[in-house]
Amino acid sequence: MDSLFINAMAAFAAGILLNFTPCVLPVIPIKIQSLLSEIEGTFRSRFLASLALLLGSLAFFMIFGGLIAFMGWKWGELFQSKTFLALLSLFLVLSGLATLSNWSLTLPQFVHKVPIHRYLGAFLTGALAGALSTPCSGPFLGSVLAYAVTKPPAVIIAIFAAIGTGTAFPFATVLLYPGVMTCLPRGGLVGMQIKAIMAFILIAGGIFFSGAFFPKEFYPVLWRMFAFGIAVWCVLHFRRSRKIIESAVPLLAFVGVLAAAAFSFISTESGTLDWRSYSREKVQRSLESGRPVLLEFTADWCINCKVLEKTTYADADVIEAAAKVNLSLFKVDMTEFNDDQKKLLEEYGGTSLPHAVILNSSGGPVHTFSGMFGADYLRKAILAASRGTPSAS
Repeated sequence: MDSLFINAMAAFAAGILLNFTPCVLPVIPIKIQSLLSEIEGTFRSRFLASLALLLGSLAFFMIFGGLIAFMGWKWGELFQSKTFLALLSLFLVLSGLATLSNWSLTLPQFVHKVPIHRYLGAFLTGALAGALSTPCSGPFLGSVLAYAVTKPPAVIIAIFAAIGTGTAFPFATVLLYPGVMTCLPRGGLVGMQIKAIMAFILIAGGIFFSGAFFPKEFYPVLWRMFAFGIAVWCVLHFRRSRKIIESAVPLLAFVGVLAAAAFSFISTESGTLDWRSYSREKVQRSLESGRPVLLEFTADWCINCKVLEKTTYADADVIEAAAKVNLSLFKVDMTEFNDDQKKLLEEYGGTSLPHAVILNSSGGPVHTFSGMFGADYLRKAILAASRGTPSAS
C-alpha cells in the first residue's frame, strides 16, 4: 500500500508494539517511576505529564526522522556510536544505583523557575524511551520503514512522528487513566522490593549495552559482579522479611541471580549451528559449492538479536534442518558502522535489526526475516532453500 494514511496508521501500531519488545526493557523502570510520580495528581497535572511524555517521544523521533531523511541514517544507527553507548550504559547504571539508594537528581535552581519544570522528567522519559526503542524492530516496522525511506523528507518525518506517537501512547493513556497503577505499593517492604527489581533491570540494561565497547574477556566479569550484587541484596533482604508474601519477590530476584550467572557462562553463539563471520568471498565459495546460505544481520547492542540467538536459532528443529540442507551460516556484525555492510543490508531489503536472509545455491533470496520470528518459519525457509524456491510464510 502506497497510502500515507494507511502507513501512518501502521507506523502508529508499530510504535505501540515496540513497547512489548525486549529492546525497551531497560527503560520500563524509568517509565514506571515517571508514572508513579504523577498518578496521584489532578487530572490536569496528569494530562500535562502525558502531553510532556508524548512531546518527548515526538521530539526524538522527528529529529531521528530528519537524520534519516537528510543524512541517510538507518534505524538503529545511533547505537553504532561507542560514545553514545558508553553514555547510555553509564546513565542506566547510575539510574539503577540511584533507585536502590533512594537518591534523586536535584535540578539546578534556574530550572525550577520555569513553569513547566515539573514535567521535564516526563518529557525526558518519552525521549529516552524513543531512543531505546531504536536498536531493534518490531511488527509492522520493517514495511513502514521500507515505505518511508523511498519518500520525500516531509513524509519520512511524518511517519516517524506516527511511530513516536504510538510509542508514547500506552504510557500517556495510563497517566490519564491510572487504574491498576494506583494499586501498586509506594512504600513499605513490598514497595522497596519493587523498586529494587526496577533498579536491577536498569543496571542490567547498562551492563548489556556495555558489551558493545567493553573487551570481550571482561564482559562476563560484569555479569558475575551483577549476580553477586543481587545475591548480597537477597541475603540482606531475607533477613528483614517476616512474611512469606514479602519473601516472594526476593525469591524471584534470586532466580534472576541464577539467570544472570548462567548468562555470563553461556556462549553468545546459538545451539550447535556453525556460525562464521561474514565476508563476500566466504559466501561466494559456499554458493559455488552448491550450499544454500543464511545471513544474519546482528549487533552486540541488539537485544532482540540476542533473544533470537537463544531461542529461534537454538531450536532443535532449526539445527536439524540446517544440517539436512548443508546450510552455510554467516553473521554480519553491525555493532559498529560499516558502509559495505550497510549497503548489504539495503541490498537484501533490510531497514533495521534483527534481519536475516536465506539464499539458495544460486545466490537468489529464498526468504527474508525482519524483526522477531519463530523457529517454525525459519525451519520451513531453510528447507525451501534446498529446493531453490521461496518458502511459505
